Parts: sequence; C-alpha cells; structure tokens
Amino acid sequence: MKTLGERIRYARKARGLVQQQVATHLGIARVNITQWEADQTKPEAKRLPELATLLGVTESWLLSRSGEDPQPAKPGKQADKPVSRIIPGQQLISPEKMPVYAAAQGGDGHVIVSFDAVDYVKRPAELESVRGGYGLLVAGDSMVPAFRGGDMALVNPHLPPSREKNVILYHTPPHGGDVEAIIKQLNGWNDREWHLQQWNPFREFTEFRQEWPICHRVVGRYDAR
Repeated sequence: MKTLGERIRYARKARGLVQQQVATHLGIARVNITQWEADQTKPEAKRLPELATLLGVTESWLLSRSGEDPQPAKPGKQADKPVSRIIPGQQLISPEKMPVYAAAQGGDGHVIVSFDAVDYVKRPAELESVRGGYGLLVAGDSMVPAFRGGDMALVNPHLPPSREKNVILYHTPPHGGDVEAIIKQLNGWNDREWHLQQWNPFREFTEFRQEWPICHRVVGRYDAR
C-alpha cells in the first residue's frame, strides 16, 4: 500500500463497503472513487476528513500509512451505520448568518417546528450562498447515531430529493407558525410515496407524498453544544 489510492481501496474493503456506497455518502459519482483507487486522480483535501471517518481510519493513515492498518471486516459483517456529514470548523467561512429554528417532540416520531428563529449562526460553506438556508435543532432519538437530540441539521431547501440522503419532510408548508415535520433518511420515492428509514429503532416505512409534500435536503450537522 504505497499509494493513496491503494490505501483508500484497502480501507474501503476492510470496512465492507463498495465504491458506490462511498460515492453516495460523499455525494459524488462512483467514477471518482474508481479514479482515486487507480491513482488517476486524488480526492480534494477538504474531503479527506469525511473520507477518513467513513473508512474508519485517520487522515494520517490515508496520507502516509501512519498508525495501524484497519482490520478487514469479518465475512457477513456490514459496515457501521452511516452518520450524517460533519462539516469541519475551517469551512465555516461566511460572515453572514442563518436562522436556527427549534423543534419539539411530537407523536410517532414527528416533531413540531416553530419558524420563529431562536438563534443565528455562521453559514457553513455548503450554505454560504443559499437563499433560505437554515438550521433545525433536532428533537428525539429516532435518527441516532446520524442525529441526536440537540444536534443541528443544516438544511438547503432548494436541493432536489436524493436517495440515501437525510431529509426533512413537512406536513404543511413551512411559511410561518408551527408545522409538523419528520427527519429521516430518504431511500427512494415514486409518484405516491416517500420510502424512508430511521435508525433507532431501525425501521423502513413509507409516507404518502400528498400528506408530506415538502422535502428539504439536510446537507450537514452541528453537534449539540
């Protein structure tokens, strides 16, 4: 494992992941992972922290093989549950601020969101120029370990739905006042239904799009303070 590409491939296989899973988690095309592993291209420096976390290694190991090699996954063992993307502090570059809204626990895994800002925080790079970008303080534990109560979901309301991404679905349009919402992983959809997943307890289920017409994409997370 003399090259970065060889170490990425080794760590990915040790983690029990296929290239598409890595690409989906990073929000890029699978061909990028193929090119990295073949040492045709290299990942951008800003992607290394997230890539290392996903592969269960350190950045130092990826760059120079410093430390112990990851142990291959046992046959039949799958990788740990994916976690929501954590944005490094150095990417919080915008002097502008965005609103933060609070949620209260409702019934059946739902939350009640109040669109009266409870705080304002610096915009991360992903939302630097996004009009209407916001943060939502998560309530409840249905998405642990991706989100824990008190974590802040960073939301881009303009991105289209995407498979295997965390989203917030709204029962009523979020134009003011209190609205009902759910935060889940979106596994797919059709003309009638959203196909959703939560982690705690693990459950896959569907909701009618007519009842939950608004889908906002989660692009990152701030840990609870």
